[in-house]
Amino acid sequence: MLATEVGVLRALELAGKRARHTGGRPGRGELYKLTAWEVHTHHRLAGTHEQCDRLLIGVWDLLRMVLPDQPRIIEAADWYTRQLIVTGQPHRATELRRVLAVACEPHS
Repeated sequence: MLATEVGVLRALELAGKRARHTGGRPGRGELYKLTAWEVHTHHRLAGTHEQCDRLLIGVWDLLRMVLPDQPRIIEAADWYTRQLIVTGQPHRATELRRVLAVACEPHS
């Protein structure tokens, strides 16, 4: 759980930093007043999961190294992170635990 939570926060941080460096955005200076992992809660960075692709390039590489045999965990973390970015919701450990519990349920 802890490794996944750090991975999610790192993904949100990188997405926030990438949004800060996107040229031509109105109010870009305001983005620097926020911590990078909170930027998505104040400014819409993407409207769909697919639009998150450019923000999340390579963000799961380290988590894949730490959890090499856990593709369902990585997929769940990716889905959860994209959902936070699209909805503008802050990260909550209880929500991440819920998503991971569903991802870890045995499939029949």
